[in-house]
Amino acid sequence: MRGFVTERHVVVYCEVCGDVFADSAGESICFDSVTQAITYLATRAAGGWLYDHTRVVCDGCRAVAWCATHGHTFSEADMSGRAAWWPLGRTIRPRTCGVCGIAETEIEDLS
Repeated sequence: MRGFVTERHVVVYCEVCGDVFADSAGESICFDSVTQAITYLATRAAGGWLYDHTRVVCDGCRAVAWCATHGHTFSEADMSGRAAWWPLGRTIRPRTCGVCGIAETEIEDLS
């Protein structure tokens, strides 16, 4: 057959957020079977995606879950630099968690 052909394939989605497992160009990866998809996730780094024999979870959702349990991790560079001084004795410092990528602003009262 040539031209447009309908085929069946398996695409992996995160069961938490619905994100699609994709290649570096953002295109979803198509597998011939569920078994092939499971084998791929189990035997390759798979960009941090995890199949635990029950469900599939993407790297972003895994990172958010880890931080919810253990707290965010901020680097010393975030803790020591880029402070902005504000009136009334306050400083603010933007920082980003090295695990989940969530940004927040630390506010410190100097008085």
